[in-house]
Amino acid sequence: MKNKIPHEHEVAVKQLLRRAAKRTRPSQAFSAVPHARETDANREFAPDRDADAIVWFLIALPIFMVAHAICVKIGAI
Repeated sequence: MKNKIPHEHEVAVKQLLRRAAKRTRPSQAFSAVPHARETDANREFAPDRDADAIVWFLIALPIFMVAHAICVKIGAI
């Protein structure tokens, strides 16, 4: 009886692992923009993208500097 129980557990674990592996594998990965179908190939170099990046940088830099100063003051860094 003792030899039968570990074997049953082993079989059950193998079945669960197989089921989990089947669930996690996607059947086919789809991208939002299919390859070679982008309408504007130079979209990443558009002028409006640079303006947004500069604004985010100017907002995030002071916040980071204040957080860094607080961490240095309390001795966390």
